[in-house]
Amino acid sequence: MLARVHSATVIGIDAVPVNVEVDVSPGIPMCAIVGLPDPAVREARERVRTAIRNAGYEMPVRRVTVNLAPADLRKVGPAFDLPIALGILTATQQLPAQSLAGCVVVGELSLDGAVRPIAGVLNIALGARARRARALLVPAGNASEAALVDGTTVHPVASLRELVAALTAGGPLPIQPPAPNIVSDTTDERSDVDLADIRGQGHARRALEIAAAGGHNLLLIGPPGTGKTMLAQRLPTILPPLSKEEGLEVTRI
Repeated sequence: MLARVHSATVIGIDAVPVNVEVDVSPGIPMCAIVGLPDPAVREARERVRTAIRNAGYEMPVRRVTVNLAPADLRKVGPAFDLPIALGILTATQQLPAQSLAGCVVVGELSLDGAVRPIAGVLNIALGARARRARALLVPAGNASEAALVDGTTVHPVASLRELVAALTAGGPLPIQPPAPNIVSDTTDERSDVDLADIRGQGHARRALEIAAAGGHNLLLIGPPGTGKTMLAQRLPTILPPLSKEEGLEVTRI
């Protein structure tokens, strides 16, 4: 039987959708992962096999083929452990086929079935919102980070066993409450820093003011000790407060 689970990977600062396709068929017992995986992804075979067994489910004694599509995109990191495990359980009918429809799933598995945090969840949440995903299933340790993105339903996942039991029962999954605004409405905590402190540096101060007023880029070049760091530290004191979307853009970088 063929199963498909939606996931994502981060290239640069952008999340790229990845379809985790799992096929379980008769043949010599083995698990092959294709689709340009790096060593961390290839090692998922052992993590997933052991996690499924320790979570109380059956790892099929058949040929398991996992395809990470698109195949020409290099896949890096352990974030595909959880979607691969769910794909195997779906392909072997231990998990209802429609339980993950429209969901994006990421997470690293430990050998006992616990779900560990991964890197890049904020970027993946932004990508899931852009693709209008129904829900985002992330490790519990990343749930507050993913919840910073408005318009996404984030389900924290603590372990493979708890997730599969909830999906099989058809009950509601736990939902991470929306996170508070990452942009503070208060003044900058570094109240001891102010552009007015600088004496001289007239051309540099004028450049900072023009960049801040017009939203321009700024490049500071000069030998050590000429005040580049001093000027850069004081630039935020003349900038307007970030909106939440601007704060997310800065945070994802």
